[in-house]
Amino acid sequence: MPGEDPPLTTWQSLTHWSELLTGGALDAVLVSVAATAQAKPSLEADSAKQADAEQLQTLASADLIAGAHWMAGISAMPLGIQSLLLLHASQQQRAAADQGGPRPWQLLLPPAEQQPRLQRDLQQLGLLPLGHCSAIDDAGWLQQLQAEPYLLPAHLSLLEQAPWREAALRAVPPPEPLEEQLWLLVRQGEERWPAIDALAAQLRERVLKANPADG
Repeated sequence: MPGEDPPLTTWQSLTHWSELLTGGALDAVLVSVAATAQAKPSLEADSAKQADAEQLQTLASADLIAGAHWMAGISAMPLGIQSLLLLHASQQQRAAADQGGPRPWQLLLPPAEQQPRLQRDLQQLGLLPLGHCSAIDDAGWLQQLQAEPYLLPAHLSLLEQAPWREAALRAVPPPEPLEEQLWLLVRQGEERWPAIDALAAQLRERVLKANPADG
């Protein structure tokens, strides 16, 4: 994210992020709402941009507005949608072979209050057992991911960032398409501030460039 100060990267619930925003500790929060992929309508070229923006505005609104009692005063600005892969530690394949057979894989997810839609959708699909990680930093997530045969739903761009790029992770496609909807949370009334508007535009452009097939 642009700016002189490096962004704070941590795994938290929307409740916690909204409290930091309304309390003035942060000016904006980039969050994702992950779930199984939804079919997207075909759009005419001349109206695609406007229609897609309207679709994005409603896709995850149920999750963001469901906690209206604590989301009061917060606006969610849609940034785009991108497909997710399943990341795993390469040494887990070797460990399974050394132990004479494969150990059961699990999907590694945040606590349910952080990603309720993803939790619900994967439970309904019943593809693999669900494991959970409550760590709030990248190091904690990597430690758990490397300790057991876990599969972490994430965008491929995560592997471009430290410490993930040094962790020798591999990516495989999920059995069912998964996606995340990206949002910029800001205080109500600040959506049209020049700095916030410029940040949202820059993030939308990055998402579009990183996911041309999903735009």
